[in-house]
Amino acid sequence: MIVIPGPIPVLIHPFFWVLAAFIGWINGRSIMGMFVWIGIIFVSVLIHEFGHALTAVAFRQKAKVQLVAMGGLTSYEGPKLSFWKQFIIVLNGPLAGMLLFLMALFVLKAPLSAFWQYVFTMTMIANLFWSVVNLLPVLPLDGGQLLRIVLEGFFGIKGFKASLLIGAGIAALLSGYFFIIQWFLVGAIMFLFAFQSFDQWRKSKLANPSDRKDDFRKELLKGEELLQQGDKSGATQLFEAILQKAPGGVLASSASQFLAFLYAESGKKAEAYQLLLPIKKHLANDTLCLLHALAAENGNHELVAELSAECYQFSPNSDVAVRNARAFAKLGKPEPAGGWLQTAWQHGSFDLNNLLQEESFSGVRDNPVFRGFIDPLEK
Repeated sequence: MIVIPGPIPVLIHPFFWVLAAFIGWINGRSIMGMFVWIGIIFVSVLIHEFGHALTAVAFRQKAKVQLVAMGGLTSYEGPKLSFWKQFIIVLNGPLAGMLLFLMALFVLKAPLSAFWQYVFTMTMIANLFWSVVNLLPVLPLDGGQLLRIVLEGFFGIKGFKASLLIGAGIAALLSGYFFIIQWFLVGAIMFLFAFQSFDQWRKSKLANPSDRKDDFRKELLKGEELLQQGDKSGATQLFEAILQKAPGGVLASSASQFLAFLYAESGKKAEAYQLLLPIKKHLANDTLCLLHALAAENGNHELVAELSAECYQFSPNSDVAVRNARAFAKLGKPEPAGGWLQTAWQHGSFDLNNLLQEESFSGVRDNPVFRGFIDPLEK
């Protein structure tokens, strides 16, 4: 990675050059043409990102620019900004690109050699195309950010969710159009944007106004830092405080999941179980498996069965498979109970006879369907 220090540091990731070279080769169709395009892309993206960054600095923010595989990214931190300031910061990226387009257009009016005529013509075309495309109301493009800021400014968290859904729909339509006209790369990128926006919208169903508050996000990050430092007591207190101040929402869900692991580790498994039950549809994979184990301990066989396949997919081991077999046996379902025991057996032999004597298997022990799975294991 290349780091250019300064008031606005610039970090250039290796894959930025890889993608720039790929685009350059497609458009330049020669080694020289490829390097010309790499230069055009580098300057254009950098000017675009500095449009964001310089505006952020003007609003007393500390800005940083990164050039990554898919283009550029400007991040900033500092005093909380109003929605209109956020809007201007985002808008000034495409405006900077349009200024570069106008500059190239102006230079082309002068007599130039064939080489510089090509350079400035391609610079003009690239910046006009990218500035227009970047204003499409699709996240993570600047147009999508502008739509989010406007809708969130007027309607709060509902506006944020609406921007995701609107962007997903527009990106899906554009993806279909570009595939029809055989612009497959652009179509694939739009499809990716549509999927990402829809996935964010689906996850945002749990979101509430507290999720947009910087103080709560900072407290959650502080709690994660305390965990990494081994201060479990301090992290527990911070996560508990977040739940008291921000009930419900994505941040509360994250705090609940961290807290559930801390509770379970300290022996407070009933408290951990009660924390996770209400948010079971929004759990990360590792927390889902914790709930799976806690549900088994609390005799919630229906929930164990419900989570059986997903938990085993994340953590494929004998303990999970046996837990699933017990739950299905208690529910009087011999086929999945036997199937899960066969799965457990594949991870290594265990004392099958003792396991089958458990009360959990009393209802299916002699069932012909269940025996069809078990008998081959006893041979």
